[in-house]
Amino acid sequence: MYTCDTLTEKGHKAVEPTASPTAESLRDSAVSTDTDALGRPLKPVSRGFQTSIFFAMFGTWLALMPATSITLALKINQIDPENKAVSLSLVLGVGAFVALVAQNIFGALSDRTTSRWGMRKPWILGGMLTGLLSLVFLAFADSIPTIVVAWALTQLTFNILLSGLNPVVPDQVPQKQLGRVSGLLGLTHTFAAVGGAALAQAFLPDVTMAILIPGIVFAITIVIFLLVLRDRTQAKEDVAPFSLLLFIKAFWTSPRKAPDFALAWVSRFLVMFGNMTLSSYQLYFLMDRFGFTEATVGPAILQLSIITAVTTTVMSITVGFLSDRLARRKVFVLVSAIILALAHILAAVAPSFAVFAIAAGIAGLALGVYLAVDQALIAEVLPSRSDVGKDMGVLHLANVLPQTLVPVTAPLFLAIGGGLNNYPALFIGGAIVGIIGAIVNQFIKSVR
Repeated sequence: MYTCDTLTEKGHKAVEPTASPTAESLRDSAVSTDTDALGRPLKPVSRGFQTSIFFAMFGTWLALMPATSITLALKINQIDPENKAVSLSLVLGVGAFVALVAQNIFGALSDRTTSRWGMRKPWILGGMLTGLLSLVFLAFADSIPTIVVAWALTQLTFNILLSGLNPVVPDQVPQKQLGRVSGLLGLTHTFAAVGGAALAQAFLPDVTMAILIPGIVFAITIVIFLLVLRDRTQAKEDVAPFSLLLFIKAFWTSPRKAPDFALAWVSRFLVMFGNMTLSSYQLYFLMDRFGFTEATVGPAILQLSIITAVTTTVMSITVGFLSDRLARRKVFVLVSAIILALAHILAAVAPSFAVFAIAAGIAGLALGVYLAVDQALIAEVLPSRSDVGKDMGVLHLANVLPQTLVPVTAPLFLAIGGGLNNYPALFIGGAIVGIIGAIVNQFIKSVR
């Protein structure tokens, strides 16, 4: 058996043997045969596992992404057209704050789960069921305050699900497959954006059905994944006694003890912040700049989603393979940020929808590069296998905080020069932040 009680200069826990493992102990210990000295998985995951987790992630984003990019914006525009940007910022900001709290707490709790069905399955199933109910509430919300509450509940329940789903990759996938699996799962965002836009277009102007139908698909994909997943289990005696300090620690991983994890966190936060400045306000930009209406903006969003999907898919598959082959991650993060900055600048000055579509295609290239290596890099800098759920929750803050801060800061950029439609200032500001995030990533020491 092994104990982990010291830290290397790269931020990983060093391993000191307390006893020499015998052949008998190796046969009896699943940890010894299926994991390395740091507790990371060694056994390759099957194609069935990869396929099922791909569709589980796809279904999750399919239920969420149309709301963030299309249906919420249209619902708010119907109720409060004069203040739509401010109201959207309120809805997204409150929902992001809820998500900020939820996944960290439930991620830490999933690390302590001793269910006979596994550590992650109870949270995935519970999140799916309550998530469906939240989507129903959101679909029938008919005022700004009701939408605020409904979206907050949606964020809460889906983050319960993600608190179980996100740790599955570091739980199950060995280092030699991380790039390929990361690239595969990265595509789920893109495919969900296309699928969500297509479903929205099929049911609009009926916003209610455009919210509910993706929810049904989501539930089916999660059920299939739960049937395939062979979840990690742990005994009650292996779990530390419960303490309220657990909830405080759920929001913190020491940068001193895990410096590379801290750098990865800051990098992801800045890159996500930069990306959201374009994605969250794309629909209003098209309506205000190019004169699209509620009746015509759906097909436009679908076109942009298809363009982005094609470029993202090509780059994600290619870079995922190259990243594993070259055993390098950081250089691809830098390349992706540079490409994304160019896309934001082109979008900011686009004189026509055709030029904006080119910018969307370039942004897809950048996204494909980033998604191919991001999950793999994160899995390599996780401080401890025993706290995977908690650490993934802490990392999730880097995704959620931009969702909170972009809606808060966006009106400041939009108001530059008077009015509330200075989208170029917003997009270019996001490009600068993303570049800074990629530079921070280059200081990680334990990953090439």
